[in-house]
Amino acid sequence: MSRAERGPTGTAGGSVPRMTARRMMREAVARRLVPGDRLASEPTLMSYFDVSRGSLREALRVLSYLGAIDVRSGPGGGPRIARPGPRVVGSALAIALQFRGTTMRGLLEARTELEPVAARMAARRGDPADVAMLRACHQRLAASAASAHRQRECLEFHRLLAAASGNDVLELVLTALAWMCGALDRARPEPEDRCDATRDALVVAIAAGDAAGAAALAAALLDTTTGPLRDGAARALDERVSWPDVDELPDIEDRKDVATWT
Repeated sequence: MSRAERGPTGTAGGSVPRMTARRMMREAVARRLVPGDRLASEPTLMSYFDVSRGSLREALRVLSYLGAIDVRSGPGGGPRIARPGPRVVGSALAIALQFRGTTMRGLLEARTELEPVAARMAARRGDPADVAMLRACHQRLAASAASAHRQRECLEFHRLLAAASGNDVLELVLTALAWMCGALDRARPEPEDRCDATRDALVVAIAAGDAAGAAALAAALLDTTTGPLRDGAARALDERVSWPDVDELPDIEDRKDVATWT
């Protein structure tokens, strides 16, 4: 046991691994590490942070679960800095919402308020690269008849829309909300199957810098999903968020054809 683990609050597998994980992330910021950068060897990390092998490995497990590092095995392996994505946000948010009894209705209310904001910001930015990715995703959707494939591409379209806002918070939160809705709704047909024209108009509005039009079209795009919410007739809207369903979705869905999903 190291000196750090002999203190009054230091217990192997408990607070020391969490403290070590926090110290490692502060070091990553100080050293300006970026995704893909390799961390030092295990003996070096043990010595630098003055912790045992068990505490270090537990700290790495914590960071791996949070999506902050990726631990690779084999030659050239070891821990590397990673880029946490919507999966991490969605999983953490889902377990909190599960114990609050949050339903699909609550998720859709949040999306209805936030997605038009993202669309408005995207139009104001008018980034050509974002517009190109949105257009390409829309074209894949319009050309596809397979329900499962369309649902995956719909999730990707909403992620790209949020990313086009230029706001990392909106990108992560909106993508996580769309993902949670997908987890609750995956047993039913995708409700946006007949929204190709609206989606196309939304891309055109963003490309033209029409902020008000983009916001209105983003709201219209969700209208087929949120319509039942207004009349209160859909039993599915009372379905509660379930963390296991949300957490396992990326493991169930084959997303190889949606390259930018993270």
